[in-house]
Amino acid sequence: MSSNWIFKVVVAGAGGVGKTALIERYVTGSFIEDHKMTIGAQFSVKDVSLDTGEHVRMQLWDFAGEERFRFLLGDYCRGASGAFICYDVTDYATFEEIPEWLRIIRENAGMVPITLVGNKYDLENHEVDINVAEQYAESASCLMNVMCSSKLNLNIEPMFTAMSKWLIYYAQQVE
Repeated sequence: MSSNWIFKVVVAGAGGVGKTALIERYVTGSFIEDHKMTIGAQFSVKDVSLDTGEHVRMQLWDFAGEERFRFLLGDYCRGASGAFICYDVTDYATFEEIPEWLRIIRENAGMVPITLVGNKYDLENHEVDINVAEQYAESASCLMNVMCSSKLNLNIEPMFTAMSKWLIYYAQQVE
């Protein structure tokens, strides 16, 4: 499939929030319960045809969330067209790290479109209220906040499709 658009999109967030599972679900359609810790960054590609007739190649960069790898992330962000910042809805501490991820991405990629992603929505005992997350997304100039579940395949495809359409919109504004 030839792509009309190619976008580099970073997927960042604290360790263990479900970034790799999210990408795996989107790219392959499968859910793997046990993932090994990401070292540095992993790279995946997904070609999609939108209902607009446009074709998009998403180059997804899965960043390691552990503190010891953060010094690498600035370089990986360069040239990115957009980003997803993930947190675990059952662990408020991962939500509190979002400002740091925003800083790293915006310092190195500029004011690219960013979507906040509340992962593990299928689990009980949510510590992050959806209204708080949506208000934060708005105040931080993010596109939106999306609650999703890689396990249940909840909101995965629509979230990536929305990002693709936003990236095309932004790319056309600078042409």
